[in-house]
This record gives sequence, C-alpha cells and structure tokens, in this order.
Amino acid sequence: MCGIAGVFEFNGRDTTIPVVLRRMSDAMIHRGPDDCGAWAAPHLQAGLTVRRLSIVDLVTGNQPLWNEDESVALVCNGEIYNHRALRKELMARGHRFRSTSDCEVIVHLYEEYGEECLLHLEGMFGLAIFDIPRRSLLLARDPAGMKPLYYARTPAGFFFASEIKALLATRLIKVAPDWSALNSFLSVDYSIAPGTAFEGIRSLCAGEKILLKTGSERAGFFHRVKFGPEEGNVSEEDYAARLETLLDGAVASHLDADVQVGSFLSGGWDSSLVAWFAARRTSKKLKTYSLVFPEEPAEDEGRFSRLVANQIGSDHQEVEFRTAMIPELLERSVAAAEDPQGSSPAPLIYHLCSVAGKELKVVLSGEGSDELFAGYPWFQARFLYQARALAGPLSPVLGFLGRRILDPRWGRAFRILSSPSARDADLEWLRLFTPHQKKLLLNPQLPMPLVDLDLDRKRPPAETLASCRDRLQERLSVDLTRRLPDELLRVEDKMSMAHSLEVRMPFLDKSVFDFGLALPSRLKMKKGREKYILSKLADRLPPEIRNRRKYGLHFPMLSPPTERFTAYLRERLLDSTASRELFQRPYLEQMLNRALPNRPEAIKPLWSLTTLTVWWDRFMAR
Repeated sequence: MCGIAGVFEFNGRDTTIPVVLRRMSDAMIHRGPDDCGAWAAPHLQAGLTVRRLSIVDLVTGNQPLWNEDESVALVCNGEIYNHRALRKELMARGHRFRSTSDCEVIVHLYEEYGEECLLHLEGMFGLAIFDIPRRSLLLARDPAGMKPLYYARTPAGFFFASEIKALLATRLIKVAPDWSALNSFLSVDYSIAPGTAFEGIRSLCAGEKILLKTGSERAGFFHRVKFGPEEGNVSEEDYAARLETLLDGAVASHLDADVQVGSFLSGGWDSSLVAWFAARRTSKKLKTYSLVFPEEPAEDEGRFSRLVANQIGSDHQEVEFRTAMIPELLERSVAAAEDPQGSSPAPLIYHLCSVAGKELKVVLSGEGSDELFAGYPWFQARFLYQARALAGPLSPVLGFLGRRILDPRWGRAFRILSSPSARDADLEWLRLFTPHQKKLLLNPQLPMPLVDLDLDRKRPPAETLASCRDRLQERLSVDLTRRLPDELLRVEDKMSMAHSLEVRMPFLDKSVFDFGLALPSRLKMKKGREKYILSKLADRLPPEIRNRRKYGLHFPMLSPPTERFTAYLRERLLDSTASRELFQRPYLEQMLNRALPNRPEAIKPLWSLTTLTVWWDRFMAR
C-alpha cells in the first residue's frame, strides 16, 4: 500500500520536477513510511513518486516498477489479489520479473493488453502508468472505489496524487473552495465524484480511467456496476454454499502478505464472519480490534465482539472511545479526510485505526456488505412509497412543506410523499438540506449555487439503472455507485492510511462482489430480515450474534446527545470564525434550540455543519 503522485506536461518556471515530486512525497509520508521512490524526466516534462508501506515483497518491491527495457513505469497504491495467477500467465508469455511484488504484474499486463490491462486486475488500486515511447500517462481507480486518486490541471501542468494535500503541497494550485461541491455536501453529506470541496481538484470515479498524451486527454470507464442476470433453479442452500466458498477464498487472498494481518471486529455479522474465516486460515493467533463506549453501556457493542473473539480465540483488544475525545479527534479526522464527510463516523474510525496501526500494517474489515446485500433499514421502507401513490392532489402542498419544514423526519416524509417518482423518493431519503433551508442557513454573500442539481449528480449511472430488475436493486445502486465509493471507502482509506494502516475488504473482492450483484433480491431482503443470505452463514457465530439485527457504527453519545456534546456543538457552531463566515446565526440558533433538548434526529444536520466548520478552519481559513 502506498501514496502515489506525479506530474505530466510540466512547464513550471519557478521550480523543477524533482522539487515538486519531493514536496508531494513529503506530504504523504504517513501513507508510506518504509520507502520513498521517484523518477523525474525533465526532457519528457514528467515525473512519478511514491511513498511505500511495505506489505508484499519487503525487499525488492520498491516503486516505481518497470518493464524489462524500462520503457514503461508504474506507481500503484493498492493490492492485486490475483497477482500469482497473472504472474504465471505472463511468465509463460516470456515476461521477466525483477521482484515478487504483486503490483509488478501490472506493467507486464500493460505491455500485453494496453489499457485493457485494467480488466485483468482483481484488487484495490489507484495507479499511474507512464509509457515513455508513447509519451502517455494512464490513470485508473479500482471498480469498487477502494483507493482514491485525485488530479488537477493547472498552467504549470497536470498533477495527480493519492491525497489532496499532496496536490496542495506543490504550491502550484490555488487553495479555494469549490462551491458547487459544498452545495452537494449540504445536500447529501459528502462530495460527489468527480467533484471535491477544492476548486480545480477532481477525483477519479470508481472504475474510471484517464489517458493523457501530449496535447490530448481521454477519460472513460473501464468498469460500471451492473446487476447480473438471475440464475434459474438455484436453491437458497446452493446460493449460501457458493457465498461461503467465495468469501472464504476472498479472505484467504486478502491474508496474503509478508507481514501479520489482523481484523476489525464490531460484533455484527460482516466483521464477525470475516474474522471467523480469517482465524481458520492463520497460523498465528489473529489480532482483532473493536471500539467500546464505556460511558454508554446501553449502546456499547463490546459484549458482542467479545463473544466472537472468544469463539475464534483471537488476541482481542478493546479500544475505548469517550465523549471528551470528540473535539480533538474531529479535528484530526477532518484533516485526514480532506473533504468534509458528515454522515460517516470518521473520528471513531480514526481512533480505532490509530491503535491498530501501532501494532500492524494490515487489517481486514467487513466494509461493503451492507451495500451489496441490503443491510440498511432504509431499503425496507415501504409505507411511505405506498402512501406516495395516494398523495395525489396533495403532492404540491406536501412538497412545499417538505422543502421548508425544520423537523428532519416530517420534512423527509413530506418530500418522499410528493416525489414525482420512486427513484426521486430514494434520493430524498438521503437528503440533508433542501435549497430553501440552505438559503436560510447560508451567508447570503457566499457564491453558493442553490439550484438542486446535486441530487441529479447522486443518481446512479444510466448503465447501472438499466441493469436493475426491481426496486431493491435501484435502491442498492444509489449506495453502490455513490455513497460507498465517494464517502465510506474514501473515509476508510484516509483514516487508516493516516496511521500507515492498510484496510482490506473481502466483501468487495471481485468474486464476492459479482456474486452479490447477481444474487436475487429475495435473498437479500426476506421476511423483514436484512442481508438474508448472510443469515445462512451466521450459523457459525454465537447465537447472540446470529440473532442480532443490523446496528451500524455511530456516535452513541448523540442519541440522546450528552450535555458535554451539546455544549461542544453550540460553541463550535455559534462562536467559531468559520460559522460566522458561512452561516446566518438566527437559523443556526433555531436549529440548535430545537435539537439540543432531547431530539436526536435533529442532531444529525448539526453534526454535519460542525464537520464543515472544522474543515473550513483547517483548509480555507488560512
């Protein structure tokens, strides 16, 4: 795992390529403290650099990696899980390898297949391939979006990096907010790719590639999420047996490393199953980590993770989280995330990774299962959708109320009831603020576009929607193509790599992912049970875990909010410089007075605004 960066068509006058590469590399030392590699070619106006976290081939796997005649160079942030099979195939074709690095197969695949090499890779990656004879640069991000990759076009050249802070470190990119992306944040709680909260800085989408040549650029997708055709005459037991085989194999491939691999363990189905399979395949005692909340015993899941840890015999460590930690951890997690992220509990993940990263370089996670197998409660919401058809002539009135009412629950209900289509209603489930609410909230002097184009951006790609066979798949497509890659996986990467820790996600392995996309919806949601197919595998777990319902990671001190936490929110939102620059105080006070007495559902928007003020102070106030 690494942090990569580079420059193409460089024409900076006040600095040189080696200096720029060093600045970018130094800004990402946390992503790769084990080695720093660079290649600068002023005559080609190009250069590559990489910070390496050594996991596979600790001795000879340093990057950049080259083909035999050093005409093709690669830097890659990620892991290629099918590298052994690819290596065998390429060696049979006459290719010679210099290392046992999993990433070296990419340069030889590129020699064989060109851009189509991306279709042969199974793993997570953000990569860059420089072809010297063609003077071209190929950038790509993995199909699920597990690894980020950012880029910026400037008068001084084209720059790319694994993190935004590396682009800013060039000192050749103006630091300014992207108001359109911030508008999206206020609508859906994160920046929707390819946008970022920074003007002029873009993010590759999941499964996207960009090919640059001198004077030209071509962008496109080498992969789109598509639901597979349903198989006939396959029983539940056969599907469950197939999933068990695939998940077991995915965990085995994700354990492939030259360092010890541990696992996060929450006590829910996803992480528990991953840890269960991992414990069976490791020769050493598996190290597991879980968050506990000693101040909130009713919300604490520690008793469940302990049950699994005892069952699998892991070396288990509980990581305590207390309310007093929130201000400091929010500051640190926002700095690591770079884009404001409101709905993800980033400070919790940051804290968990800070402890695991002191002992290990790699951990497994259950991330991706909820989006693939329908684990969120909103997938079951039927009543409002059925009532929407009966709203009829009341729709305009309900829509008016839904856009203006302050109460989050009633506002969302009215907007769903008045939505012109079920797909529009899906997007309303995930809305944070309406344009009218933004108008009341934001400083009128800000150049913020209040048109509601952000939800249109959140719609899944047309190719994904065309593959959907039913309403559940249409809902899943929103999370699989937007929230998962643009928010959850970005946060997972940034929080972990801030502590030089790689997180691997077996549920997002290509084999499991493709299986989930082809699995019939009736085996994802059945008789009110989320992730029904996983209940067949959960029989391996203790009864208390097997019978649990979905319980996502969240701040327990928000429901209801503690006195210390509400005091922090009020101070941050009413007294900070960022709040005075961004918001109108009367509407903020109205929101606070309504939410803080004992209305946990109204805390969520306030937490998102607090995250935004911390982000503004960290990146823009300077």
